[in-house]
Amino acid sequence: MTRRVIALALLAGASLAPAEPDWPGFRRTVERAGSDGQAVPAKVAVLWKWRNERDRGRVMSSPAVVGGRVYCGCDNFDVTCIDAEKGGPPLWTFGARSWVFSSPAVAGGRVYIGEGLHTTTDAKLYCLDAETGKQVWSFQTTSHIEATPAVSGGKVFVGAGDDGVYAIDAATGAKLWQARGLHIDSATLVVEGLVIVGSGYGEHAIGAWKSETGEVAWKVKVAACAWGPAALGPKGVIVAVGDGNFEQTLPNPKSELLCLALADGAVVWRAPLKNTAMSTSAVWKGRIYIGNRGGEFGCWDAENGKRLWTGGCGRPVLSSAAVVENAVVYGCDGGHVHALDPETGKELWKHETARDGISRDVRIVSSPAVVGGRIYFGSNNDWFYCLGEKK
Repeated sequence: MTRRVIALALLAGASLAPAEPDWPGFRRTVERAGSDGQAVPAKVAVLWKWRNERDRGRVMSSPAVVGGRVYCGCDNFDVTCIDAEKGGPPLWTFGARSWVFSSPAVAGGRVYIGEGLHTTTDAKLYCLDAETGKQVWSFQTTSHIEATPAVSGGKVFVGAGDDGVYAIDAATGAKLWQARGLHIDSATLVVEGLVIVGSGYGEHAIGAWKSETGEVAWKVKVAACAWGPAALGPKGVIVAVGDGNFEQTLPNPKSELLCLALADGAVVWRAPLKNTAMSTSAVWKGRIYIGNRGGEFGCWDAENGKRLWTGGCGRPVLSSAAVVENAVVYGCDGGHVHALDPETGKELWKHETARDGISRDVRIVSSPAVVGGRIYFGSNNDWFYCLGEKK
């Protein structure tokens, strides 16, 4: 990891070292690695699994793992905190008013998470006490919050559908500014005084706003939907665009991977993708790892966009990858979680979750978090899993 990337991440309030307890935004770091960097076992088993028997729901929210606890949302409107070592029953559960697709950000002893899906018109952003689950404050919107908040510099930045982007005081929940103009369902990237995020509905564009004031720094139109959250690479902002959505694959999608300059959004390089990428890029040691709806998963050089290897499971990949020293871990339709060699793309192991569900049509939308050599993720079969090495 370069000194420049470390410096930028620290400016953004990101957590890079395993000793740092926070998970301040989607996939933990501005590079969207989704991990603490510790290696995973060569073989894994289910250490524990849990589901809410009171009111089952699909788990599409991606977990945050902080201080020996796992925080995640669920379709049954619950935000749940589980012991990372032992599993369920939950340490606490908070009941939202709507579906929780948003993934939690955890910072300063608080959990920040949104509610609602696309049809929701009155969603809230919640701030909860990480220890007890009690509500500290809530912020009302006139749209939905599918996005994961980003916590940086005492502020919470979050996309809220038709409302655009909000900046909210992290301590009090007071509105600081609002930037309208783009429909935002994606997690914001906060780096070098900018709040950067793309739009999948309406105007297809990547926007950057000044984090202090909400003024537009730059906006770049793109050829197709920008669903996946932007990530920070060594040459700028990495973002994927493409036609389609979580439910639909188009026959001839316009899909590509872009690197945009932080200063003005100018295209540094572009690389074609087989199909629409709904997830974020995981940037690790100068490489980019991302899958797409065409069932392809691949690795690209972050400096120039050159494709280094591609493979995949043949089923749509809707979750974002987690990267550690010895593996890239991602989930896909069919209920599989795969671990690949970061250098070659060779499959190291695969875990199946379809056997645990009533239906065999299982999808992994929840992006795995890898902490302490364990893999945490949710499934559309209602279960939440922890994989690791059996002692």
